[in-house]
Amino acid sequence: METEDFFFLSDIPSIYEPFSINPDYYSYGFITKGSLHIQIDGQECIMTKNSLMVYRPKQIFKILNIEPHTKGVFVLFTKGFVDTLSDNIFTLKNKSFLSYGANVFFELSVDDRKILLNVFNSIFFLLKKPIGSYWETMARNLTSALIFQTEYVLRNYIDKKKIFLIKDEMTLRLFKNLIMQYFKKERNLSFYSDKLNISQNQLGITIKRVSGTSPRKMIDALLVTEAKRLLKSSNDTVGMIAYALNFSDIYTFSKFFKRNTGYSPSQYRSLSG
Repeated sequence: METEDFFFLSDIPSIYEPFSINPDYYSYGFITKGSLHIQIDGQECIMTKNSLMVYRPKQIFKILNIEPHTKGVFVLFTKGFVDTLSDNIFTLKNKSFLSYGANVFFELSVDDRKILLNVFNSIFFLLKKPIGSYWETMARNLTSALIFQTEYVLRNYIDKKKIFLIKDEMTLRLFKNLIMQYFKKERNLSFYSDKLNISQNQLGITIKRVSGTSPRKMIDALLVTEAKRLLKSSNDTVGMIAYALNFSDIYTFSKFFKRNTGYSPSQYRSLSG
């Protein structure tokens, strides 16, 4: 059930890419069977039945594990789709659960989960019916209704003080794009502030205000994730991995890794094996 701007997903693929991505669309939904272990912008969650995931364009997304035969209800849609829903969606997008200031994971009450799951299931049922050329129009209207219903249900789960302006959100997205591209080579924050044409101090304030974490911690999270991947999936020596991640020597890399994980690289590799 899809168009170029949105689609609905119920079967969760068991095969997935083992690295981080940052796709340019919105997505949210539930697990209805099994479990899904994912990471968004460094935040990990093992999704179960009451977990609602909300992904926003250009966030850093990684699947860590999918339980076999996992199923769910998810909707994915582009920024263009959101922009064309209505005049009010602009406010909704930037002052709601779709904003970058809101959580990426929500643990809902049983009643709230039932409300949203019923909406999802009703939409899935309706969109499976063949109605010819009217299908896309109906699908757009139903998706719009789903978004507004979700906003209503989540109103008590969102701290409005954490919803921020578009300028800051754009800075965050651009910063994420840059660190995804350069984190292995560039860890100096002045490199990124120069690229974004703002001061290093302003970069730190903006990123902290929008994401709740610091630019340095976001870079470190990517380095740790990549280091773990290399230690688990490659036969490279610790020294080779340190070199690949642009550390000056093994000692500096090992100290960094242990500070962030509690294990030395060799200990982590042994435990992961």
